[in-house]
Amino acid sequence: MTHKGQIQALQPGEAYQAARLRSASLHDASRLARLYESARPESGETEADLRNWLERGGALYLENPGGEILSAVRWAEREGGWTVDRIATLPSERGQAFGRWLMTKVEALAIRHNVPELSLTLDQDDPLPYYQRLGYRLTDRSEERSTLKKRVGGTWQYQSESTS
Repeated sequence: MTHKGQIQALQPGEAYQAARLRSASLHDASRLARLYESARPESGETEADLRNWLERGGALYLENPGGEILSAVRWAEREGGWTVDRIATLPSERGQAFGRWLMTKVEALAIRHNVPELSLTLDQDDPLPYYQRLGYRLTDRSEERSTLKKRVGGTWQYQSESTS
């Protein structure tokens, strides 16, 4: 038996159907809102919030063959780069490297658009080690939040520990 959204074990002769990467449009706002409601209920994200985000930024998501959104990441322009929101993944789909896949795609997109830096703000410390493993460096920390940054354009491959 599988959870909703998970791909069932293959029977002999069946083809594997992987999650598909998609670029979100305004038409996806209600589907993304359902993802955020399930993945991050504390955020209180509504369809209107997601529509507003998509109007000023972008999002990538992964969907299963049935069209259910499994995981998403979004970004918006800011001075000096993009602000990236933390990844939202259905609880039943966590641990499958969807977040790493999405973050890699966002970074490649940023490089293509000559975006020099990505920043991420966390309001809890639990995901901090995850984003640090992805190459984000802690640049500011308070009791309420942590700010992380990653250079992706220009001389990003020559970053040193002292670079912020």
